[in-house]
Amino acid sequence: MVVIGVDPGLTGACSVIDHNGLRAVFDLPTMKIPGVGEKALVQKKIDGRAFCALLLKYAPADGPKPVFAIEAVGTQGVGISIQTAASLLRSLGALETVAECLRFPITYINAQKWKRFYGLIDHNKDPNLSAGQQSALLKKRSMECARRLYPGCTDIARAKDHNRAESLLLAHFLMRELA
Repeated sequence: MVVIGVDPGLTGACSVIDHNGLRAVFDLPTMKIPGVGEKALVQKKIDGRAFCALLLKYAPADGPKPVFAIEAVGTQGVGISIQTAASLLRSLGALETVAECLRFPITYINAQKWKRFYGLIDHNKDPNLSAGQQSALLKKRSMECARRLYPGCTDIARAKDHNRAESLLLAHFLMRELA
């Protein structure tokens, strides 16, 4: 079985795993939105063609049909701007379209569910930490967890690789659910 895990968004990432382990982990490819000026808040979008090519590279059409695990996202959240929400949903739509065109079945996974499974979130938040510090701690924990599960993965070494770690944890979560 091949599972593709996707953490959506312009800074999102994708991981491809199978019963032998990690096949690939990469940032989602983006491109400049044609006709958008430099002052626009959102200047990029998902490059669907490049994403499709990467998926076919790591999950070839003549191989086993992959299952596509994507984090279920919405527009609700504290401090999320309308531009951020619109960009996130635009990215989600592009990712879904690529998966649908490749005929990969899509499974949506709630962030709370998979993060709780790995023990990344709890109800006893430290009241001494700001929201930003809580977020940084969650990102750090995600990376540590992904490194424990896939110790040979060198693609989650930098602090900004937390989206890669989350895509890997999503894929691993679905692989366990389907086993």
